[in-house]
This record gives sequence, structure tokens and C-alpha cells, in this order.
Amino acid sequence: MAGKDTEKWVTVGADDDAERQTGDREAFVSRLHFVLEHWPSADKLARAAGISPSALRKWLRGEAEPSRERLIAFADTAGVPIAWLVRGEGTQPSLHRERVIAPAADDGDAALPRAFIALPRRVAAAAAGAGNPDAEQTVEFLAFRHDWLRTNFNLHPDDVQLIRAVGDSMEPGIQDGDLLLVDTTQTRFTEFGIYVFEAQEERLVKRVQRKFDGTLFVISDNTVYQPEIISEKLASEIIVIGKVVWRAGRM
Repeated sequence: MAGKDTEKWVTVGADDDAERQTGDREAFVSRLHFVLEHWPSADKLARAAGISPSALRKWLRGEAEPSRERLIAFADTAGVPIAWLVRGEGTQPSLHRERVIAPAADDGDAALPRAFIALPRRVAAAAAGAGNPDAEQTVEFLAFRHDWLRTNFNLHPDDVQLIRAVGDSMEPGIQDGDLLLVDTTQTRFTEFGIYVFEAQEERLVKRVQRKFDGTLFVISDNTVYQPEIISEKLASEIIVIGKVVWRAGRM
């Protein structure tokens, strides 16, 4: 009888643990949806946090769990405590719907802020060689004019993301700490250029050339680093964040 009781206790305990994990996951997903209610779209929230939209959609469906770095970036962008987001600790934060900054007619100084989009300069970074992508935790914003984005790059404000370069492999063109304006509509290596992409859970900025056989030629501008050839199979697993169209940094 003791053996049976013990066996029954272990089984019930396992079920309870599974139910608790399911409940925790569902509660986490619910908190994600609460945050999303205060943003125009999941894609806009993902880009602001430096997260791929496909990854965020998996979180929202409970199909995947975010890494610590991405959780921090998401919480910072959403303006919610990380303890509340992960474990539901504390009271539910009071959020205001994220303001969509849209172009407006020229009606004086009062309309000027609406002609700009504020992009977060945050922990999300792309490695350009040796460096520490987690070094910067504070969130700052840079404002870009809508008409400047359209005139120079033919881009809608919702289709750009600001990412910080880390490391020296893309010098002299891209320095450690430079800010990169990324065209997020370019989700494939369609032409030779500098791209931000995720490979084996690492975010990188490199010059990329696609070969006819499906392989990728990945090039660092700094000649100290050797070019890499990525097989067609591995190339199919790469997530392209976008193509770099502009950089800003120290002289």
C-alpha cells in the first residue's frame, strides 16, 4: 500500500507541476497581449524592441520563450517592470497607448513634432566583431523626419529600425558604437550590401553576397577578419532583420 501511495503521490505531483507550468505560460502570454493592446501592431512593437516580428508572434502564441536579453529589451520598450512581465509580480502597470507619430500639414510649430518619428537607441545591437552587446542598458530616442526618410531612402517610418553596432570587424566604414538605420522591408539577401541578420542566436552586421548555388559570402570590411562562406542549408536558417541604409557615429 505504501508503494502504491508513493506512486500515486509522484504522479499527482508531476501533473500539478505540468499544470503550474502551463498556467505560468498562459499568464505570461496574457501579459504580452496586454502590452500589445497599447501598440498599433505586433510588428511595430517588435521592431521598436529590436526583436524579429516572427519571434514575437511565437511568444504571443505560447510557442517559444524569449531569452533574457530579449525580455529586457521588450520590457524596456513597453515601459513595464521585468518582474511583472516575467512573473506577474506587483500591480498591473498603467500603460498609455503608444503615440503614432504621423506627418501633418505645415500649421506652425505645434505640428512640428508630428513630422518626426522617434526611434529607440537601445540594448539591441549587432555584433561587428569582438564587443559586448549587453553593455548599454539605457533607452534613448533619436528623431527622424518622415520626409527625410522618404526622400533619401523611399522608406515609410514604420519600416525602419535603429540598431547599434558592436565591435570592429566592419571598420573603417562602421565603427564600434555606431548607430545603423536599417530598412526592415529587406528580409532577404536580394543584392550585395550590408545587412543585419541573426545566425545561430547571434545578431550580426556584415556585408553579404549571395551566390548562384545558394551559399552566402559573408564579408567583414576590416581585413583582419577573414570572409566566411555559409552553406545553402545554414543560409536558409538565417533571419534577416534588414539592410543598412545609413550610419551615424563619431568622426
